[in-house]
Order: sequence, then C-alpha cells, then structure tokens
Amino acid sequence: MKITKLKIGIYFLTIFSFLLYSCTTSVEDIDLDENLSNSESSLTASSSVGHHYVGNIKNVLGDVKQAQIKNRLKTTSQVDNLLDGFKEMGVNGIRIAIFASGLNPNEEMYDYLFDQLKSRGFKIFANPAQGSGGFKIANGTVNGETSAVNGDFAASDRLISRIIEFAQEYKCDWVNPFNEDSRPDTLWSVAQINDIYASISGNTNGADLIGSCDWGIQAGLLSLRQTNIKNYITVAATHNLGFQHGLWDDYIAEAGNLPVWDSEVNDFDKFGTGTRLDAAIKAGVDGLVLYNSWNGINLSTGALSDGNQIMKDKYTQYYLIRNVQSRDYIKPFTNGVQGTLMVQAPSTYSGIFTQWELVPTSNGFVRFKNRGSGMYFRPINNNSFSNVQAVNSFSGLESQVQWRIDDINNTSESFIVNLSSGKKLHSRNGDDLANNDNENDIRINQVPAFWTGDASRWEFVKAN
Repeated sequence: MKITKLKIGIYFLTIFSFLLYSCTTSVEDIDLDENLSNSESSLTASSSVGHHYVGNIKNVLGDVKQAQIKNRLKTTSQVDNLLDGFKEMGVNGIRIAIFASGLNPNEEMYDYLFDQLKSRGFKIFANPAQGSGGFKIANGTVNGETSAVNGDFAASDRLISRIIEFAQEYKCDWVNPFNEDSRPDTLWSVAQINDIYASISGNTNGADLIGSCDWGIQAGLLSLRQTNIKNYITVAATHNLGFQHGLWDDYIAEAGNLPVWDSEVNDFDKFGTGTRLDAAIKAGVDGLVLYNSWNGINLSTGALSDGNQIMKDKYTQYYLIRNVQSRDYIKPFTNGVQGTLMVQAPSTYSGIFTQWELVPTSNGFVRFKNRGSGMYFRPINNNSFSNVQAVNSFSGLESQVQWRIDDINNTSESFIVNLSSGKKLHSRNGDDLANNDNENDIRINQVPAFWTGDASRWEFVKAN
C-alpha cells in the first residue's frame, strides 16, 4: 500500500495530539471502556426519586385545611405565594379539606388552589375538614349542631355519597372519609366503618384510600385491629395527638406491609418528651402531614417562618458531596456570595455551607441548593473546563442549574452531569481549603462527558 506524505502527516499529528492530551489527563479520566449503564443502580441519591427525606420518609405533605375552613385564602396571589413557600419547604404534597355539600366558604379560591397544586406537581390528600370530620359531614355541618350517627346506616350513606361525589369532582392522590372520628364503636360502629370503606373503595376516581387518621395512636391501633379497613387502605395513618410516642412500634407492626404516616404532626414539645415530628421520624414512619403548616408561610412573600424552616431541616436529607479521588467535599469559596467559585474542602468542613439539598425538577434532574446560603451552583458556561460558581437564582439559566446523577454500577459512586452542557462535574486536583487559600487553585470545574476517572466520580454522604 502506498503511504502518502499527507497520511504520514495525519498519523504523526494524531500521535502528537494523543500525547499532549495524555499529559494533562490521567489514564483513569479517559477510560473509555467503562460500563456506564445505570440499570442496576442502588445509590440513594439518584436524581429520579424526587425529594430526599431522612429515614424511611417517602412523602411529606403541607396542610392548608384550616386556611380553607377559616377562608384565609382570599386572592390568587396569596395562593401563589403559599405554594412558593411549600415548594421552598420541599414538601411533595398538600392536604386539603373536604366539606359537606354546600358548605365550602370559598369555592373560587378552593378551585384555584386545587388547579395550581395540579399544575405544579404537588400530590393531593383530601379528608374531612374538622376533627370528627366524617361525623360532621354526615350531619351536614362544619362546626354546627350534630346528632348521633352510631348504628345509623343512613348517616353512613350520606358520608359515602359525599366522599364519592367529592372524589369525582376533585381528582386526588389520596382520600380518607374520616378525620379524628374517634375509636371504633364510639361515633361510628365497627360495622359502619367497614361498610364506609368498602363502599368508597373503587369509587374514588383513582385516589388511594388512607385510614383512619384517628385522634391518638391508641385509637389508631384499635381501628386497625377491630375493623377490616386494611382490606381497602394503601396507607395506615394516625395522629399522635396524645404524644403516645412509645406506641409507634406497635402501630407500625400492626400495619404490616402498609406504609405508615403520622397524618397530623407538628414540632411542639408539649410535655417535655420530645416533639411529635421527632418521634415520628425516629419511629421510621413513611410519611408526614405537617399540621397547619400554611400558617408558617407569609402569604405576601412566600417566606418561611423560623418554625417551618426548623421542621424542614429535620425531615430534609442534606448531603456532603465527596470526590472519589481527592476525598474532599464541594463548598462555595466565600459563603453566601453570588459568583463565588465551588472549591474543595476537607472532611473537617461539614457545616451547613458544605451541605446540599437535592431539589428535584420536573424532568428527572436536580438542582443542588446550599443549606447555608440557599444558593445553587452551575458552570459559568457550557465549555469544557468551565468553572462552577454560586448563583442565587436560576431565572433564564434553568438548564445550566440542573444536573443529572448517574449512578455507577455496583458502587456508591455517581457521575454528576450538567443538563445544558452534557459535561461532568470534576475535581481538578488534591488541593483544598486546608492547604491552599487560593480560589483558583482549588476550584471545581466541568469536563467532557467521556471522562470517567475517579476525579469525575462523586459520593453522596448523608450530613444529618
């Protein structure tokens, strides 16, 4: 075969380019044979799982029922600000009220709130407005006069009819016909409770049934043991209003394979025995409904009260993001400053400015939000080796502030890939804040997608 001068030139140019590239890139970084399939991933920080909560928690719901009962939501802007606040809290669902027919005090705002919940992607749980709620719906009231219904199956039918009617009009994710309707054979007989759940089951427009949201864990245990509601519910839920923390283990055991929620919890330590929120998290419940949490959101600005922020910090899983090669964490160089670069910090830096909340987006990506500053990070541009900086918003830069977490098979490691550039987050070297205070020397950047070495791999370490 005849070899031309042009071919020889191309050959040597190729060799020279490879050698030049190899001088600036570790062999690990250009390991192109790496199997990048994510099908068997087990990493808990995967992008696709939505919000990240501590312990066993899968769902955290805000609560607007008292706002609806008291008609406190008067304008669309108040609703918008309220939902902005709930988004900031990281809740993935909202509890709303079911009123007896004709007693909704503001149907216009109720419908606007419902539509906005749907459009923003919140899950929706609905149950009767007040305590003894099913009993009151059967009596056609919210807070008015009532008559006994125990053994009165006509009253049962009124409640059944109203719950089914509501579910057909408002397509929810979860529905419960009761709210603190006491223990079996008080307000309602066991036979009535069984009949109510059996009659509603399959007639909820796709919503799952929850039960039974009793006043106190002891009452909840009796409902699980004395009725057959476990045949119909997909979540066992009760209120720990008696601060019966020690009964959680019994309740969870009685629920069997069903997820368990504390469906009306707050962070108030009434008796010095610990808050209901702390007790529920410690017990290992699967879900929380944050009672009256709308009241901790400013309806004019969406800002959270200190109490709501404290609750968020208890149920939100924060992470330290550790580089596999350097073993250092990601941290903003200057805390709370727009434009400061992301740099490497040693393991001794584990405070709130080294902790990150994974905020899911609608497309399976996440934004990394700093716990201390509330800022996000993104590459300065889409170029290879672009630095990564702090930004206090993502308006107009939505794709650059979004990242995909690609789990690596059979490891606790992940690649972190930018939506806009398609490039990976990368540690430049082993220097960090412990041995170098020059921002440019210890900065994080992004590298081409085919870099697969340890400097481009990350681990998510639980910070709380």
